[in-house]
Amino acid sequence: MTEESDKPPIEFGPCMRALKPQQQRAVLALFQTEGVRTEAMRLAGYSTKSAKSLKSHASAFFRNERVRAAVREVAEHEIAIAEPELLALTWRIARDVGTAPRDRLRAISMVWDRTNPVLHKHEVKVGVHLTAEEIDVQHFRALRKLNAPQQAYLDRFGINGVERVKLLVHAEDEKQKRKDAIDGEFTEVTTE
Repeated sequence: MTEESDKPPIEFGPCMRALKPQQQRAVLALFQTEGVRTEAMRLAGYSTKSAKSLKSHASAFFRNERVRAAVREVAEHEIAIAEPELLALTWRIARDVGTAPRDRLRAISMVWDRTNPVLHKHEVKVGVHLTAEEIDVQHFRALRKLNAPQQAYLDRFGINGVERVKLLVHAEDEKQKRKDAIDGEFTEVTTE
């Protein structure tokens, strides 16, 4: 394990580069002070007439969205670097028979959940529900398209049903003609 001073300087991401040097120092100092904002401001070189004033300034500074984005950026970098150490510590806890069973199980769960995440599968069935009349119209049109003999119509719809379905098809055709006529009234005008 290396000391803080032995660590190479981190390469700044876009959020940190957007800050002034003193602001960058304050963000980095926040990690050195384990989140103590006033002390981070002091380490970065900020000073005020009173401690209360510095505390107020630190509070406002670390609420700034640009500063918060920079803190997030540095935190992600620090976590990425610490992952091997965190994993080793977690495995140590999981394998230590002297550790409380609930802590060992929690360590195992942490590793397991990250390497084998629970997948939720959802099945969505999409269907079109047609009325009996709509189905009859579709069957009538299919029989007509196939040039089916009259007996096929009688077998499907019955003696009294053929006329009923013919009326339904006629009504649907008329409805479509009216829609086409309305759509045809509006033509696209282009100017050259």
